[in-house]
Amino acid sequence: MTTTAPSPRSATTGATYRVTPVQNLMTIALAWWLIVGLFVDGWAHNQLGDRLETFFTPWHALFYSGFLAVALWVMWLGRRGWQAGNRGMSALPQGYELAAMGVPVFAVGGLGDMLWHTAFGIEVGIEALLSPTHLVLFAGAACIISAPLVSAWRMPTARTAPPGVVWSAVLAALALLSLVSFMHMYLWGLLGMSFGAGQGRGMLGSVLLTALIMTAPVVLLLRRFQLPFGSITVIYGLNTVLMSQMMTPGEWRGPLLLVLAGLVADGLLVALRPSPARPWALRTFAFLLPLLVWGPFLGGASALGLSDLSLELWLGVSIMAGLGGLALSVLVVPPRLPAEAESG
Repeated sequence: MTTTAPSPRSATTGATYRVTPVQNLMTIALAWWLIVGLFVDGWAHNQLGDRLETFFTPWHALFYSGFLAVALWVMWLGRRGWQAGNRGMSALPQGYELAAMGVPVFAVGGLGDMLWHTAFGIEVGIEALLSPTHLVLFAGAACIISAPLVSAWRMPTARTAPPGVVWSAVLAALALLSLVSFMHMYLWGLLGMSFGAGQGRGMLGSVLLTALIMTAPVVLLLRRFQLPFGSITVIYGLNTVLMSQMMTPGEWRGPLLLVLAGLVADGLLVALRPSPARPWALRTFAFLLPLLVWGPFLGGASALGLSDLSLELWLGVSIMAGLGGLALSVLVVPPRLPAEAESG
């Protein structure tokens, strides 16, 4: 595996400017600085609420310094391409075009956020998530965080790619999952373990949305890579730790459950070997993956007396989550078209 980057070759040579796995991991590390700052800021909003009265807070400093660090890194990568004679988007490493768009979008959102808070004060509750300037920030962050995943995806390797390539894709997908999870915290189904029968409809919607959000990155990665054992445990465990400690500090049952579910899912990866070339295995895995989370979560809550959901309801919701995963697998890896349709 290459650990040092050769100088980018000029666009006139026809060579593609790619980052090394180490450089991709550096991008991810700096992007995680931004993500951790986002969750710390979310913790402050959840714990302090309307006691927040200014834009200039330690958690905003952590969040925006993370953006500055990753933005400077992307600019440095682009500068190397420019010095090698590449121009326009070709000056950026392959896959980093999204980051180049995300940096100015985030910067505009940050300036707008400061002006918005100065004019209208600090938002509380769901308003803090759906504020227009915050949505611009989220869009910019998503573009930046996507760059290492796109770069790894477009590396000229087989599905059994080198570990550095695969893990950069896994960690970038985890960062994207965490960003999307944060944006949907008000509907996050894994934050509480107490459900009443009267909450059936709201609980159903939260579970199904959360199940789809958590299943999507794993199924997407499986289309391109042969995931190593432990990858799902890392994705599910770290994402749940971030969400639980932001919303309910000190909660350990959710993260523990997701680590155990991830380990079982990693075992299924080894047993089923899901891939586009083995669609039946991919569909089976995509169905079982949400079941490994929601069956124990909802069934355990019922068995421990934390829920009065009936057997039919919690089991049915778990199966529907599995069916949602199955549907995602069909969208990500659709059935092969007949030759007549391909030629038409």
